[in-house]
Amino acid sequence: METVVYLIRHSEVTPKSNIKNISMNDDKQVTSEKVFLSVSGEKKAEAMSKIKELQNIDAVYSSNYSRALQTAKYIAQENNTIINIDDRLNERKIGDVSGIDSKDFHRMQVKDFDYKLPGGESLNETKKRMIESMKNILMFETGNRVAVVGHSTALTCLLSAWCETGRNYDDEIILSYDEETIVDGHWTAPAVFKVTFDGMNVIDIKYININE
Repeated sequence: METVVYLIRHSEVTPKSNIKNISMNDDKQVTSEKVFLSVSGEKKAEAMSKIKELQNIDAVYSSNYSRALQTAKYIAQENNTIINIDDRLNERKIGDVSGIDSKDFHRMQVKDFDYKLPGGESLNETKKRMIESMKNILMFETGNRVAVVGHSTALTCLLSAWCETGRNYDDEIILSYDEETIVDGHWTAPAVFKVTFDGMNVIDIKYININE
């Protein structure tokens, strides 16, 4: 029985709350979790929830970050369902970046999926928990249409389990499935990917252009 899962990156955040390029000690980590959508981001999330692909959704799952929950609420409201919160869907935790340039950190993680900073997560660790979450979702939602709202790095890690992985000249991760590029290294906010499963096995992945 086929299960359709829409992997969704949260909508646009307010610029003043975008702290991805500064040190993330424990206090900054909490701050990151509270980054919220901009007014434009709220409008984009609401518009996205009304596209044809996201109708008749049986279940909605989200990370516990504010920006993900704010995005998920529109899909849940549109489909008259609740949001299931799973912290395994949270963004990759960066850790203490003191003493290292953020670009160097990013480059090291892309080149070595086991690289991490003190208090942070490697891409492989993020991938492992994302896969565990997805297995649980598939077990409980067999045959359903499911929306999963998360974050670009964590979703990249998850998609890399099923896609061919490469890098562009900017050391951004490129993902392709069935010889078609689905992630070119640059993410929009929001972004939607349709993953079709037969049991636990992926049988198709497509990028959904929500602006069509």
